[in-house]
Amino acid sequence: MNKNIDIIVQARIGSTRLPGKIIKLLEDKIVLQHDVERLRKSKYVRNVIICTSTLNQDDIIYDFCITHNILCFRGSEQNVLERYYETAKHFNSEYIVRVTSDCPLVDARFLDLMIEKYFEMNLNYLGPKYFGNHKFPDGFNGEIFHFNLLKEANENANINELEHVTTYIIKKYKIFEFEYPVNYEKYKNIDFSNLHLSLDTPEDYILLQKIYKNVYKNKNDFGIEDVLEYLNSSMINKNFNLLE
Repeated sequence: MNKNIDIIVQARIGSTRLPGKIIKLLEDKIVLQHDVERLRKSKYVRNVIICTSTLNQDDIIYDFCITHNILCFRGSEQNVLERYYETAKHFNSEYIVRVTSDCPLVDARFLDLMIEKYFEMNLNYLGPKYFGNHKFPDGFNGEIFHFNLLKEANENANINELEHVTTYIIKKYKIFEFEYPVNYEKYKNIDFSNLHLSLDTPEDYILLQKIYKNVYKNKNDFGIEDVLEYLNSSMINKNFNLLE
């Protein structure tokens, strides 16, 4: 696939429910480093770029990126859409895959399937399908769109559409949702309608620590199915309270 595709990852230290979540340790690396290394496994993506703010508290993100040879751009704290647009513009990104930094389970193979579907259907925008209360698989999902749509959004979005980057784009251009091919019957112990695998709360961190301890240590290039197999075999109740 001869396309100029970049993954741009939103990242910040500030978080109301779990401050500093992206620099928390999961086994041998912090969350942000796991994000980048897993995303770099995509067979279609040119660059993985961190998009953070100019706040002093986010210096730690910038410094980490410089130290680890990770591309990084800094912009507005409040206007996340503008920051995201300026990042894409700076790196001359033609097609953009949007991922958030609180997803240390992200699977590049999932994103590659989504990228293939995007170009196969000649879409303007493609994001994941909702399953119950979440975009499934929560913690793995991404979105893809052309730079021109991001430019249009930056120029036309209203004040309520600046925080989540793609709100304007989704309203205008979403006509199809990408559904990852999962055999739900295979995972009978998992309540998919409430499955939450991104990092937002202290409880999420405990669950992700268990996943990394039991899945990553045995297979550091794990995918969605590996995580689901572990959850399905280990689940005692829907709240994961008794996971070993």
